[in-house]
Amino acid sequence: VQHVVLTRAVRWRVVVEEVVEIEHDVMLDAVLRIRAAGEKSPTRIADLLQLPEDLVRHLLLQAAAANMQVADDGRLQAGSSRVSWIYRDVETGELWPHPAKEVPPLPLRFTSSKYRARFDRGTAGRPVPVKCLVLGTTQTTAAEPTSIELARFSRASADLNRRTTLVSSGEPCMVASPVVGLTVGHAVWTTRGAPHLSLSQRLTQLGQEQESVRRWLAEVPNSSATPHHDLPLRQAIAELRELTGARKSIHQTLDAVTILSRVELCLSRFIDQFQYFQGITATSEMAVDAAISAGERVGLSKDLAREMAAAERGSFGHTILRLLLAQPDLDSPLLLDLVSSAADFTTASAKPALPQALESLVDKTIDICDRLVAASEGTDV
Repeated sequence: VQHVVLTRAVRWRVVVEEVVEIEHDVMLDAVLRIRAAGEKSPTRIADLLQLPEDLVRHLLLQAAAANMQVADDGRLQAGSSRVSWIYRDVETGELWPHPAKEVPPLPLRFTSSKYRARFDRGTAGRPVPVKCLVLGTTQTTAAEPTSIELARFSRASADLNRRTTLVSSGEPCMVASPVVGLTVGHAVWTTRGAPHLSLSQRLTQLGQEQESVRRWLAEVPNSSATPHHDLPLRQAIAELRELTGARKSIHQTLDAVTILSRVELCLSRFIDQFQYFQGITATSEMAVDAAISAGERVGLSKDLAREMAAAERGSFGHTILRLLLAQPDLDSPLLLDLVSSAADFTTASAKPALPQALESLVDKTIDICDRLVAASEGTDV
């Protein structure tokens, strides 16, 4: 028997641009390097390499058909695009970390309780029963993904014409996520084998509040599978480091939206990890006046705090204020540094940022995220 939670979400169909590294081909590599250096004539490229012109033309056509290009580090890459779905959980307002393929709806059968369902997976001869718990919510809508949020799914390049783009309006749906029993508590797993911290917290909260949820969780067996060892926060830091590379020159190779998308992901994962590490449960509802006051107490200007409070639920600014309302210690150095980075991020998102400001924001973001990872793993900060 397996156990999953069902969460209400809104999904959008998107076109995701990707790049994949291709196997080394000496002749193709040489032809594309010369073209990347500025020589466009097949005849001239053939002369330079002492190759038949027909072969050079064939290689160039092959490269064009597969959207091949030479990366900044010299590797040969091919571009592609695919249609996928992205999901936003309506309870937390959080975008799921990875796009997903379209799959047939689950054959759910609801039991006597509206918060219980089941379906079978496997084959008809050897079905595996799956017990479902519906995480109820009063929320019914979710904000459309912003350009910065969409950019986090782009892996092709900084080219504005090769970005993840929406191709449908939001559709209400439900997402099934496996639940695993751990040595302490339970966790909601994503499809990539990493814990979904905010949903895990929500499940724990319901287990503390409702006897029926505690009984359901008691049936969940301890996990025998090995989860992904990296925390979502650590994965986000690795993405930011990989994207920016030598950060002293990020303004020469990447546009601001691409950088800000990864910074936002890191800071959002920071909030998830901070709440999980501190045992903080932030409610989805927020008292606006109290949130603005909490923002001012930690150094935000009143205008910026008001702007964050008015943002869509699930947005980075909104999530920051929800954390401040739930956190009793507003003098925590990590929390103060988070707020400072949040203010810099909000300013950079509202208007064109100077390269030096982006570099500083990247450095600050990686620093506070590394410190939280160290604290979470029990090492000195």
